[in-house]
Order: sequence, then C-alpha cells, then structure tokens
Amino acid sequence: MSNINTKKSFLIFFIIVLITNAIFLGIWFKFGVQSSIKEGYTSLEKEIKEDILSNIEKNFIGEVDAIPLFDKIARKYNLLLIVKDDSNNIIYNNTRDTSDNEYLMPFIVTINNEKYLLSVGKMNEFNVVSITKKFMIFEIVFTLVIIMLALIVSNEILLKPIEDTIKDIKNYKFGIKPKKRKVLTEIGYIQNEFVDLTENLEKEHEEQNRIISAISHDIKTPLTSIIGYSDLLTNKKLNVTERKKLEEKIYMKAQDMKAIVSDFDDYLLSNKDRTYTFTEINIRDYLNKLKLEYKDDLKDKGIRFEVLDRSRARTFKIDIGKINRVFANLVSNSIRHIDKNGKITITCKSDKEYIYFEFKDNGSGVSDENISKIFDPLFTTNKARKINGLGLSISKEIIEMHGGKIYAISKDNEKKPGEKEGLTINFSIKQNIN
Repeated sequence: MSNINTKKSFLIFFIIVLITNAIFLGIWFKFGVQSSIKEGYTSLEKEIKEDILSNIEKNFIGEVDAIPLFDKIARKYNLLLIVKDDSNNIIYNNTRDTSDNEYLMPFIVTINNEKYLLSVGKMNEFNVVSITKKFMIFEIVFTLVIIMLALIVSNEILLKPIEDTIKDIKNYKFGIKPKKRKVLTEIGYIQNEFVDLTENLEKEHEEQNRIISAISHDIKTPLTSIIGYSDLLTNKKLNVTERKKLEEKIYMKAQDMKAIVSDFDDYLLSNKDRTYTFTEINIRDYLNKLKLEYKDDLKDKGIRFEVLDRSRARTFKIDIGKINRVFANLVSNSIRHIDKNGKITITCKSDKEYIYFEFKDNGSGVSDENISKIFDPLFTTNKARKINGLGLSISKEIIEMHGGKIYAISKDNEKKPGEKEGLTINFSIKQNIN
C-alpha cells in the first residue's frame, strides 16, 4: 500500500490545477481568442475588399505621390499599413511593433500597371476589451470550479478523516471502540495511532483491574485471619501461651499484608520513575560487589552463593540502582522458594553486543504452563511453586529498558532422581545502550 502524505497530496493537486488551467487556457485561446481574431479578419477582409481597396485604386489615378496618399488612407481608415513596390522595397510603413505584422492581411493592388503589395490591418480590430471580458469570465468560472474541487478534495483528505476521528473520540467515551482505517495520509496515521492508544488503554485498564483484584484477594485472606484471631483474643479467656501464639499469628499475617502493599508500592514507583541514568562500569568490579553484598546474608540462611565471571567484555553501561533492584528481586524470590541446602549461582557471559546473565537456584520449579506467566504482575499459582508479587514484573521492565530480554527456564519436567527442580532466569543487557 503506497502512503501519500498531506504535503505531497497538495503539491500534486497544485500541479494538476496548473496543468488543467493551462489546458483550459489553450482551449479558451483556440475557441475564444482565435475565433475573435478570425471574426476580425473576416470583417477586415470584407471592408478592405469592398471599401478601402476601391478607394485606394481611385486615388491612384494619375501621377500621385504614393507616400502621402498611403498615409492619408491609413489615417482615414485607422489602418496598420505596410506597402511594398514590385522590387520588394518598403515604400510605406506605419507599424511600430513587429508583432503586429502577424495580424496584417496581404493584398496585391494594381495601379497604373504598377503592382503593390499591401499588408493591411485594422487598429483595435480585435476588440481588446471584449477579449479581456471573455478572459475574465473564463478565469472566474475556472477559479470557482477549482475552488469547488479543492473543497471536495480537502474535505475527503482532511476534514472528513478529522471529523471521523473526533466522532470516534466522542464515541469512545461511551464505550464504543474505534476501528483502524486505510492509511493514505497523516490523518490516517493519527486515527490508527488513536486506535492503538485505546487498545493499550483497554489492556492497561484490564491489567489494573486484575492487579486490584489480586491485591484485594491477597489482602482479604490475612485480614480475615487477623480479624478472627483478634476476635479470639477479645472474646475468649486464654492463657499466656495461647495468647502469645495468637499474637504471633496476627503479627505474621500483618507482615504478609505489609509485603503485599510494599510490592504494590514498588510497582507504582517503577511505572512512575521511568528515568534511566546509564553509567559505564567495570563488569568484574560489579560482580565482586554483587558477591560481597549477598554472600554473607545468604550464608546465614543456609544458601550457597556463587558468582562466575565468564565474560570477555570489560565494561557495560547500566543504571546501577535499577540493575541492583533486578538482582535483589531475583534473590528475594529464590529465598522464598528454597528449602534446605539451597544454592544460587549467577553466571555472566558476553558477546560483541550483549552481556548475558544466568541466575539459577535449586528451589521449587515452575510448571511449563506457568513458566511464561511468572513475569506478569501479581501472577500467582498454587501448583508446584507459588509465584506472587510484582518483583519479576518490575525486573522485566528494567531489563527491557536496558535493551535486553528476560525469560525463565524450569527443570520441573527434566529433573533427575534426587535432584531439586530449580528455576533458571536468563536475561541480557546491551553493552553500549544510549
């Protein structure tokens, strides 16, 4: 499909108008001006034959000085006159503009056995005023036709698409979804961009409803427990041990609610704070800092932590704070799903364009049907491994803003006897992102 922008459309229309005007001017000249000239010639020829020539022949009887006579006749009949003798010498000429010569009619006159070639024309014979009036009428009619055509074209190219887009915008307020149209001009692009915008808004609205529903559900569960435990504390006589257990349960449920709200706050902040500051840093130095940051903490939790540098690249550009957040999200996610003898391994590799990270744990795996969903906001499942929160969704956005991709691999269906399932998350970062 060839796309024509509005500027080109009007340029083409302008060229068509010029060509059309030239064609109509040619037609007007052919059937208007030339017809008037022809009428003038016919009238002049008749007058010259019936009146002027006979008068000239009468005045040439006897010896007459030719030049004063021709001058007298030219003045009397308001003629343009060129007279040549039989030797083709001009003996009289009262024309000033050589362009007038093409309108002069030749006649041969015999006087006293002497032949003279007369080129005769009538001054103002072609009625300049009449021709000008015809031209003005023609141009007015032509201009009106062009204006009408311009209005029709502009209406089809500009006004109608704009009106349709405005109509779609108004209808969208009442829940009527707009549709894409055939793209011919920039207005068509605006319409289709508006359709894409509405589709994205619909998706975001659905996502927001899903997130709100998920948060509401996740908060209701611990909140119901807190209300029940609080009711027991208030209405039942409990010993110190029973009371302490209920208080601990209330505290744990409150912590769960806090974690859910905290995750939601993180998600809102990640959507709001989309400004990235990329800094070039040494890969080895960054990996060493990463190892120092988590090794001792994970060791206290009984989890071994390894960072393997197999990258050939020396530096890469990242927003340090946001990439730190990715690793923090991945580590916290693994901690929640690792039992005893846990292990987390981060391996760094590279090629000419990207830095690749493999984040692997030996916790519970994720089923194949859910592996592609774990980066969705607030995704959760009760099968095999429960993934919830917004950390992985935030991490996905950060990686994509670094020009990379992120995906997960589970050993749920490939584990060997006695081997824990584990989850591997691979992501890439463009080395020299601008």
